[in-house]
Amino acid sequence: MDDIEDLILEREEEREARIHPVKIHDTKKIPGLVDKNIPGTAVLWSKTFGCSHNVSDGEYMDGALTSYGYTFTDKKEDADLWLVNSCTVKDPSQSAFENLVKQAKESGKGIVVSGCVPQGDRKVKILDDVSMVGVTQIDQIVDVVEQTLAGNTVKLLGKKTLPSLDIPKVRKNKLVEIVPLSTGCLGSCTYCKTKHARGVLGSYDPQAIESRVRSVLAEDCPPREIWLASEDTGAYGRDLGTDIATLLLSLTNVLETESGPETMLRLGMTNPPFILAHLDRIANALRHPNMFKFLHIPVQAGSDAVLSAMNREYTVDEFRMCADYMIKHVPGITIATDIICGFPGETEEDFEQTLELIEEYKFPILNISQFYPRPGTPAANMKRIDTKIVKSRSKKVTVLFDSYLPYTHLLGKSVPCWICEEVSKDGMQTIGHTESYVKVVITPRDDSLIGTKVNVKITDIQKFHCAAQVINI
Repeated sequence: MDDIEDLILEREEEREARIHPVKIHDTKKIPGLVDKNIPGTAVLWSKTFGCSHNVSDGEYMDGALTSYGYTFTDKKEDADLWLVNSCTVKDPSQSAFENLVKQAKESGKGIVVSGCVPQGDRKVKILDDVSMVGVTQIDQIVDVVEQTLAGNTVKLLGKKTLPSLDIPKVRKNKLVEIVPLSTGCLGSCTYCKTKHARGVLGSYDPQAIESRVRSVLAEDCPPREIWLASEDTGAYGRDLGTDIATLLLSLTNVLETESGPETMLRLGMTNPPFILAHLDRIANALRHPNMFKFLHIPVQAGSDAVLSAMNREYTVDEFRMCADYMIKHVPGITIATDIICGFPGETEEDFEQTLELIEEYKFPILNISQFYPRPGTPAANMKRIDTKIVKSRSKKVTVLFDSYLPYTHLLGKSVPCWICEEVSKDGMQTIGHTESYVKVVITPRDDSLIGTKVNVKITDIQKFHCAAQVINI
């Protein structure tokens, strides 16, 4: 066995070789922080807010830290350092993240902040004297954590090439792999701060994405769902001279030959402007037996006037064109969408048009938000609607959404269902998804189903799920 002093020296030399690009801004010791003599031996706690792309970033950071020797705990009070992966899309998410940073400071914990908040607005007051990691710097998380545990404050926010898709990863759900397709976007929405953080579109090479998919399929316990994530999957590849439809064709061919029907692809959110040019090819991909018939197309408002003020770069009719084409050409597809209530300048007539759109499509999944001004965005300087009106409109949308059951057409039918290591919150039921990504609840809980494709009979319909009985595995 190596002498412990030699081991420490070796690890320190390795750390110094990696730490070169890190700029240390403050060497003040963090009060109450446990002094660790050997790198990689501290206990960490991590929390991720936001989208599936952010979740993937968090999994990569946890993987890099775990591979270096760090251990994670579910109890933040037992950790030496907290890693908080932030989201800037909505004010409640950012407020929750800021509260965690405050708690860490008050309890004398080490704190490292990653994600869109520090990248998009590093001047947030509570981030003073806090170590920060940019969205393209996640592959250097080990260096930043080590320096923070040593009492230093590191701010690593410069933009660089995209981190590799092959760095170690710890999946939150071992049967669900999230593959980032790109970072940033081509839009300029007046209310959104994500572009401030993620920047303009930067796509991964299609060969790198295909290689990642092949590698996870070759694992001893391969994932049963592969999510393709980015800020706008429809814009993928425009900076590389390719497109999302071409990528989907390539990936479905990989799954068809190397997985069979057990593993499914799920395409992430796409905005209307970037799928209009190839609706037919995307619909063709979604009909493939290895793809979930599911598409998230945010509309945000049913009024062209509001969409113009948002600078969404499409009309309501163009959204309808996308939705109608998919509904017609991908039988059984689930269309998810988003609505922002009370955007500055939204009139009662504008809002009624939004209600009419929801009534027309009866979206199975509807993400409802009240407008929150994000600092530094054009919309933050627009005249706001009275808060009571905004809340009233949000409530009306919620009441309308709650007034219908979207899955009644499934009652009594036998359908395939993929079970991916999920149980209900009370631990009494097993959770799966149909080919249209409808949530299925199976009672009683049966962990032997996890990781399998089963046939189920739908016995009951609820607002957000269907109850089912297993017919055969």
